[in-house]
Amino acid sequence: MLEAPIMVSSGSSDLPLQLNPWEAQALNYGFPQEPSTNGHAGSNSNNNNNTPAWIQLPDPIIYPGIYSASGIDVMGILLRIASRPNPTIDLGPLDCSVSLTLCDISLPDAPIVYASPGFYQLTGYSAPEIMGRNCRFLQNSPHMPPPGRVSDAVQEMRRAIRAHQEVQVRIVNYKKNGTPFTNVVTILPLWADPSGHHFAVGLQAEL
Repeated sequence: MLEAPIMVSSGSSDLPLQLNPWEAQALNYGFPQEPSTNGHAGSNSNNNNNTPAWIQLPDPIIYPGIYSASGIDVMGILLRIASRPNPTIDLGPLDCSVSLTLCDISLPDAPIVYASPGFYQLTGYSAPEIMGRNCRFLQNSPHMPPPGRVSDAVQEMRRAIRAHQEVQVRIVNYKKNGTPFTNVVTILPLWADPSGHHFAVGLQAEL
């Protein structure tokens, strides 16, 4: 007799999601017992009642691929992008390797609140170096003073965000090591979510 499928909450959606077999197995994963000094697993100086002892794994993400380590429902954001009404830019196929930033434009200076691994690989920056900053730091080489003039592409992006419109531009950006590259930047403003946060998704692609 087949077991009933495991159903979990889908977060922003009212419909539950069915876990695939790998995910269901991950939820039932049992941690190995901690060996004691006398060689018997499952007991130590603080555990004398044969209660299994738990060990700390080096990876804090117990079930990779199931839960968000950032605290942001990135998959929900991507679904909102895919289902956005009246899109004006054809994004083509996207996968998890895409360079993506998520900025909260309901906060002053629209800080970055999430960036994908693809963004760090593209730019050479790390999370502590970019979180809470506006994306404009990519417009300047870290080894040179900022230019005195705002480029046409930057002005176009600013106008689109203020008007809540999608925009795609080509702009010269700089990696952490100072290397310039032509960046195809796509910005997709999203309507406020139930928590009141108003996000703009930025996609980057090096030419």
